[in-house]
Amino acid sequence: MIELKSAIRSVQNNSIKPIYFLKGGDHFLQNFFIEKICNSLFKLEKINKSFLIPNEMSGKEIIDSLLFSDLFSTKKLFILRDPQQIKGKPAKDILEYCSNPIPNHFLVLVNDNFMDNSSFTRSLTKITDPINVSTPFATDLYKWARFFFKENGKNTDSIIIEEIVENYGDSVFNIKNEIDKICILIDSDIIKSDDLNISNGWRRSRKRWELFTSIGKRDLEKSIKLSKEIIGDAETMISLIYPLTSFFQELLYAKMNNGTYSQSNSYIPLSKSIKNNIALFSKGYTRQQIEKSIKKLEKIERKQKTSTSNDESDLIHFLYDAIG
Repeated sequence: MIELKSAIRSVQNNSIKPIYFLKGGDHFLQNFFIEKICNSLFKLEKINKSFLIPNEMSGKEIIDSLLFSDLFSTKKLFILRDPQQIKGKPAKDILEYCSNPIPNHFLVLVNDNFMDNSSFTRSLTKITDPINVSTPFATDLYKWARFFFKENGKNTDSIIIEEIVENYGDSVFNIKNEIDKICILIDSDIIKSDDLNISNGWRRSRKRWELFTSIGKRDLEKSIKLSKEIIGDAETMISLIYPLTSFFQELLYAKMNNGTYSQSNSYIPLSKSIKNNIALFSKGYTRQQIEKSIKKLEKIERKQKTSTSNDESDLIHFLYDAIG
């Protein structure tokens, strides 16, 4: 298993492989890596990127797309999601393609299920080592924070890393977003605690926590207002799907335990204030409402993978279904 940061460094050094296999369900990390490939492949060219979705295309159509080459040998990037769903001869053809890819064609295979051990996945891992894109544990978030500072050409104190992870560590996306804003505001190469204290432009944004709190309280009007403020600014629907799903799953666990909630030691992408109120929030929902919301998020996730969705519309429709 290859660590994502190692793979990113290789891509940034223009050592790009024709085949990549991403394994794990963190969509921000998936998209982050794919974006790095695009930036390296298409520096001076128009981005040529295609999504291949087994639920929407036949196995033959996917193979035909991969094999089609124009006269100019144009660079092409393909993202094949859930390849383990492809069966029969097309699955064998894809594995054969991975062993003998076409020049200037680059393929990223993405499997959300880190634990998948299907015959296709086992065969694929013999061809190319998978890259871990699972949501990091809390201890790894500190490493990601340092990585993002270095990407911005900055060094910083450990106390700042701790503060960012504490306040924004419910997702890698949120950490990156805050670090990018800090690095824009501070001109010096070394960012210290005093820099944050004197920087009037830096403010802690609690909008995501506020949104989850308003959803927990079933306040539809406030939830819609907050969703319009954060979508397109600090968040995307992809960045919210995983924490929203975790939120409703925790509500379901509390409901199944008769309103009691024991915080797990495993990584859950929710802030402490939200975790502390799960039992209270669960009282405002029936089990059927919670399960319906989880299923709705699964549908939105599948829709988002086609890259044709409107983030604000998807979120607001979800809020009407979950709260209204």
